[in-house]
Amino acid sequence: MGAIDKNLVQKGQKIFNEKCTACHKIEERYVGPALKDITKRRTPEWIMNMILEPVKMTQEDPDAKALLEEYLTQMTNQNVSLEDARAILEYFREIDSK
Repeated sequence: MGAIDKNLVQKGQKIFNEKCTACHKIEERYVGPALKDITKRRTPEWIMNMILEPVKMTQEDPDAKALLEEYLTQMTNQNVSLEDARAILEYFREIDSK
């Protein structure tokens, strides 16, 4: 994926704080799973697909299905753009690089 883009990290952090923190925390389980080390557990494509199409993922992807079974809450579609999803991914990459 190349070097971490600090501008995207800032944008991603802002979007994450606005749209994701009702259900996700970085360091702890909440409504959804803790996201620390997500980039070490999942591919960038998987992360992007989960952000962009969570319902489709929980219907078709075995790992997403397992998460739905464990957490009993369907991740909602936050209607983020491809660019915004990429920024969130970059924010996760920055967190996981530390």
